[in-house]
Amino acid sequence: MLQHSHSYSGTTTYNQGHIHHYGGVTSKAPSRVPHNHKIKGVTTFNDGHEHKYITETSPGINLPNGRHYHCFRTRVELEDGHIHYISGYTSAN
Repeated sequence: MLQHSHSYSGTTTYNQGHIHHYGGVTSKAPSRVPHNHKIKGVTTFNDGHEHKYITETSPGINLPNGRHYHCFRTRVELEDGHIHYISGYTSAN
């Protein structure tokens, strides 16, 4: 069975006077069938700390050219007394 993954990147919400950047590659998932991907990582180190995150994407959103992408939204883990949110879209595949 063919599998694929997507890239993603972005900036967290602005909380307690700073932001973090994040990015990576989703988990692999089967191609050409309804599916989601897992997203897991660690933000950049800023203001003396970093945050871990883990979530699952939405099901694929089809494009007219036969490709698809996914959206995601989650809260990063509590660190240094606060959280941030991340959200965005994966690359098309």
